[in-house]
Amino acid sequence: MHTYRRLALSLLLATASLPILANEQTITILTQQDVFNDYQLFIGQRDPLTLSKYDGAGSRRDVVELVLVQQALKAGGNTYPIKIVKVNNSSDSYSRFIKEITSGSATMGGNSAWQIDLKAIADKVYISEPSIRQGEFEAGLYTTSDNADARLAKTLPQIQKLTAVVAESWKPDVMTLESLKFNRVLKTQSWDSMVGMLVKKRGDVLLAPFQATPDLSLDVNGRKLVPIMNVKVGLQGSRHFVVSKASPIGAEVSKSLNLGLAKLREQGLIEKAYRDSGFFNQATRNWNRLN
Repeated sequence: MHTYRRLALSLLLATASLPILANEQTITILTQQDVFNDYQLFIGQRDPLTLSKYDGAGSRRDVVELVLVQQALKAGGNTYPIKIVKVNNSSDSYSRFIKEITSGSATMGGNSAWQIDLKAIADKVYISEPSIRQGEFEAGLYTTSDNADARLAKTLPQIQKLTAVVAESWKPDVMTLESLKFNRVLKTQSWDSMVGMLVKKRGDVLLAPFQATPDLSLDVNGRKLVPIMNVKVGLQGSRHFVVSKASPIGAEVSKSLNLGLAKLREQGLIEKAYRDSGFFNQATRNWNRLN
């Protein structure tokens, strides 16, 4: 892992284990452990505030979002120092993630969330303008490289015969898979368990964003997943960042974030970040969209 140094007067990068100690004069940006690990690989010794290229080792959607929120805060006039904190990946990591933000222990999330998932906490958080707009989120049906039945599926009827796996709390993913009318959709608790089910041959496919790798493959702790070629699906809804209303500086942070996101959008940097990371993937632009 790379060692962090102070990169700019307005930016302090640090890690902390939960529980998070709130500081009224510091913006604490929360992310998950696996995202933070890839973020460290991606950033290295560079200043995230000055990046304009978002590809390279460690780059993926969650990672570039962690860069974008920092850039948006700066562009929006933020003067508070920033600290990145992490929550360990586990079956309840998402609920802990939400709890730390809604309680004000963390100022904001470093990764976007589906609007449908934010309805239940809309009175406790400021919801940003969308980073991913309606209709922009496309995903692949990923499987293990040795699953011949899945990799050879081409048509919707062939794909429907496969067994899909999904985390039951991922509402847009669940709705998308059910709308595709898979014969079986197995629900589990977390991303790691989803991958484990594919490796153990209990399931065939899962939904995952396309990657910037040459073969679009996804590496999960040494396990390689590949997309079924020439097919993709669209997930309905938009994704947003959230800022805690319980934070003493939450209103200011939310204002800076939205002002900055608007500027990054105008400069084309939001689209570029998602494109460079492989999330908006040119290689799959003409693939058959199943829904």
